[in-house]
Amino acid sequence: LCLLLGYPVAYFIARQPPSRAAVLLFLVLLPFWTSLLVRTVAWVVLPQREGILTNLLLSLGLVAEPVRMIFNRFAVYVAMVHVLLPFMVLPLYAVMKGISPSHMRAAQSLGATTRYAFLRIYLPQTIPGLAAGTLLVFIMALGYYITPALVGGPNDQMISYMITYHLNEVVNWGMASALGALLLLATLILA
Repeated sequence: LCLLLGYPVAYFIARQPPSRAAVLLFLVLLPFWTSLLVRTVAWVVLPQREGILTNLLLSLGLVAEPVRMIFNRFAVYVAMVHVLLPFMVLPLYAVMKGISPSHMRAAQSLGATTRYAFLRIYLPQTIPGLAAGTLLVFIMALGYYITPALVGGPNDQMISYMITYHLNEVVNWGMASALGALLLLATLILA
């Protein structure tokens, strides 16, 4: 989800004049100046049954009754994408800013359609940013604990919660250490 949302955002920012790009990058970086816990609690408050989002949907007539938007997997995805999206946009933007627009113009002047030029010329040049952003987002999402614990239900917990559960609640240190080793191994393989 971060890749699907972050690629167009980074592309749009990279194609803007420097002054407008600076403002847009400021907006991308703005969530970094707020604590992860505060951002997560905001996602607990906004979609509550009597929350702002539910009241807005009701007043616009999009739903007839309050919708359950919290303590489920959808809420976990929305909150995690909100937190992790800048980690996808920034590496992509850094790579895209270095790609000369003349490459696309040259491909089009040689007869390539815009779509073909994008897929064959532009997209391959962004692979380092894609790889860096995907790796950053995936490794950070592996260890997520607070966000799924606060906005997710009991079936929406990540491996870090399971490690804590087996360590503190069940006192099954063997399972906790096995899960911790799997988490470490997955991180080492990807890094």
